[in-house]
Parts: sequence; structure tokens; C-alpha cells
Amino acid sequence: MLKLIFYSFLFFVAAILQTLIVPHIEIMNAQPSFLLILTIITALRQGSLAGCFMGFMSGLLCDVYAPVEWLGAFSLAYCTVGFAVGQIEESFINLNLFPKIIVLALADFLKDAIYFFSIGRTTVDISGAIVSISVPNAIYTVILGAICFYFFSPKTERKIEMYKPGL
Repeated sequence: MLKLIFYSFLFFVAAILQTLIVPHIEIMNAQPSFLLILTIITALRQGSLAGCFMGFMSGLLCDVYAPVEWLGAFSLAYCTVGFAVGQIEESFINLNLFPKIIVLALADFLKDAIYFFSIGRTTVDISGAIVSISVPNAIYTVILGAICFYFFSPKTERKIEMYKPGL
């Protein structure tokens, strides 16, 4: 029950950041995705079902701001990414900070590819959109995601990374 309250609070914070703060901190039309960062953190810590649910809720929030004819495209993309990343946690693979950043970057590209396919863009349009939209957004999301991963990692993992015993 405590985890549910904690992740509900994190979702509320991420939703506030995504809707109110992100439009003011965009750099050259690149915007970070705090909802994707939360989905990845949830999937890596709680598994595929929790990642899928958090992804669906995050995508649903993004769908509210998308054009009506594409309703459900973000939900599909975020839900799929949350499930896929959650499979890493269920495989009992413990990731340090750098592999988590790689997973976040790949998840961002996967989310965008699923979204672009689901709204009916052609392959030529998708490659152009990934270069012009996805790459800047992914870089911005990865930078902020690395900070979030550091602060949301267990304290023992941070101590191990910071402490290097002498020979």
C-alpha cells in the first residue's frame, strides 16, 4: 500500500513537471519527458506489470494533450515501453547508472517509433521525425534521467559507486 501511495505521488509530481514546467525549460524545441523517466524507474524497480500500468497512465496523460484523432497512441507507446523495460527487472539483471541511461535512451526512441507508427506516419516521415524531434528530446531526457536515476537509486548502490577502496 505504501508503494502505491509513493508511486502515485511520483506520478503527480511528474505530471505537474511535464505539464507546467517542461514548456518553460525547453531548449530549441527539445523537451524532456519526466513521464517517461518515471515509467522507466517504475519498470526497473517494480517489474513489467507496474511499468506497463505506469506507462499506460503516463501515456493517457500525454493523450489528453494530443490531437483527438490520435487518442491512444501515447498510451500504447508508453505501455509497451514500460512492459519491455520491466522485463529487464524480471530477468534479475541489476543495472548500474550507465546501463540505465542506455535503457532510457533506447526506450525513448522505441516510444517515439511506436507513436509515429500508430499515428500513421510513413517510413520516410518517421526517419525525419526521429532525427529532428526524437534525438534532441532523447538527449534532454537522458540528461535529466541520469540525475533522477542517481537520486532514486538505492543508497547502497550509490555508496558502492562513490567508494573506491585503496590497494
